Amino acid sequence: MRLPYFQHHTPKSLNAALKLLEKIDGRGIIMAGGTELLNRMRLRLVEPEHIISLSMIRGLGNISVNKNKEIDIGATAMLNYVAHFFEKVKPYKAIHEAAIQVASHQIRNMATIGGNILQDTRCMFYNRSRQWQKTVPPCHKRGGNICHAVKNSRRCFAVYQGDMAPVLIALKAVAVFYTSESTHEIPVEDIFSMDGKRPITVEGNRILASIRIPSPEEGLFSTYKKYRIRDGVDFPLAGVAIAIKREKDIIADLRICLTGVASRPFIIKDMGHVFYGKTLSPQLMEEIAHLVFENAHPVDNLEDSSKKRRLMVRQMVFDALLEADTCH
Repeated sequence: MRLPYFQHHTPKSLNAALKLLEKIDGRGIIMAGGTELLNRMRLRLVEPEHIISLSMIRGLGNISVNKNKEIDIGATAMLNYVAHFFEKVKPYKAIHEAAIQVASHQIRNMATIGGNILQDTRCMFYNRSRQWQKTVPPCHKRGGNICHAVKNSRRCFAVYQGDMAPVLIALKAVAVFYTSESTHEIPVEDIFSMDGKRPITVEGNRILASIRIPSPEEGLFSTYKKYRIRDGVDFPLAGVAIAIKREKDIIADLRICLTGVASRPFIIKDMGHVFYGKTLSPQLMEEIAHLVFENAHPVDNLEDSSKKRRLMVRQMVFDALLEADTCH
């Protein structure tokens, strides 16, 4: 399928990109690697008049450690580069695991961390060709007033399937956005809505420049588990990111975030508070896994059933906690 007509821009600086974004006034879209955006354009799910590529902006693809020992990941850092950088940063092993499981090696050489975070939601009733779209009434995400997955729903249930965001949320990362006038730091979990139609809350003429991760803490362990049908290329049908900090054998903090089960990366609230001070025994692992299972409510709008995806969430949480205990 051919791409629709558009004007392509390659500004050399963030300032130039922001000025161009203001000039086109909502008629364009930002592109990083393009691996997700161009596929949507081929399906005519989005037809921007202008594309502003960030690929020529120097420094935006770097990873660095600042004076506070925080790690800054440039928004256009390629996923293979991200995976390689974090391979030996043990507390942040989950970042390596998530990045290395995105699509294929060739795609990871183009796909960026910013693009993976800010990708659109997906649904088997939406991500279809224009010919297929003509055969069914338009859903919420295509300007209609129905949901083909959940009858009588007043909102869109399209699913967020990014791999990187749940890991970054579990690790308390912040996203750094630039406007022509200022810089804004927003916790990664706060840039998502629960509406599949408009999954990103950050609007206006701003560009994601980097993601900042806190300095690695002693006793912190993180991991990412992904369920998909084909290991080589698929989006997660369900994914689990866990960050657990222990002091000796006692849980000091616990954060669990899911992907592939809701219209946003789904953080399980208050886990650190509920399980603070407890010892990570097999019985407690089962309790935590069951609690996450009770909070996960996917719908049947992806390639596998919601029941199977929900069961896989429980199993992946248990496996992740078992790994954390083994590696402690």
